[in-house]
Amino acid sequence: MGEKTVFISYSSKDFLYVKGIVEILKELGVSYWKAPDMIPAGSNYAKEIPAAIRKCDVFLLVVSKYSQKSIWVEKELDSAITNCKMVLPIKLDNEPLNDLFRFYLNNVQMILYDVEREKLVEFMRQQIGKKVTGIEESRIVPNGENKKNAIRRHNALTMNKVPVECRFCKGHIQEISKGVYECLICGRENYDYYQTVKRYLEQRGAASAIEIERATGVPRKTIEYFLKEEYLEISRQDSYRMTCVRCGTAIRTGVLCDKCRRM
Repeated sequence: MGEKTVFISYSSKDFLYVKGIVEILKELGVSYWKAPDMIPAGSNYAKEIPAAIRKCDVFLLVVSKYSQKSIWVEKELDSAITNCKMVLPIKLDNEPLNDLFRFYLNNVQMILYDVEREKLVEFMRQQIGKKVTGIEESRIVPNGENKKNAIRRHNALTMNKVPVECRFCKGHIQEISKGVYECLICGRENYDYYQTVKRYLEQRGAASAIEIERATGVPRKTIEYFLKEEYLEISRQDSYRMTCVRCGTAIRTGVLCDKCRRM
């Protein structure tokens, strides 16, 4: 993978968080650009920032209550979208997205800085990092945990999407138990992918990944991962019970049996 560069868009009021993000990028050996550090003496923001965005590979957007009020962040995000840049939003708080950010970031999955710290590091390593030595042990593998189990646990975190706002009213949410988030505005509960699937199976019983996906909206790839790794307390045989949509033959995965797939 060739070297990629990252443009960091942020509010100056979030500089402590940005400092932590920069440390990760440095460990990964990734080049980055952020104001005001990279603005040459005698130049100005209006000249340097658009050029830096055009040259970057990844637009790393630090989302917070402060950045959503920043006119500079707004201009930078608009420029990144205009230049078709890959946008990586990192959310620092539970502040609901304003209309502009919600419009620009529609269907873009965010990463939570604190809750999904491991996911953030791994995503950066996979998407924008070069080969790294030591970061897996220092950032991902906790003390006393063997690497195989740590990787398995980390993969589960990567597959599991955590809500960043109430899906009913877009209000603030807070975690009240593992994977369960209560809205501070309407009081309704929101769930991560794992809890969504788990609760569906508890209420409906064993079901196929296709059935669960249709009912919950959780991607089939994620569901099959949870079932395969036996994170859910149902038998593997039941969890993989499916029927060919063409001939009705019992199958384990997919939507067509081997015979129908060859026809």
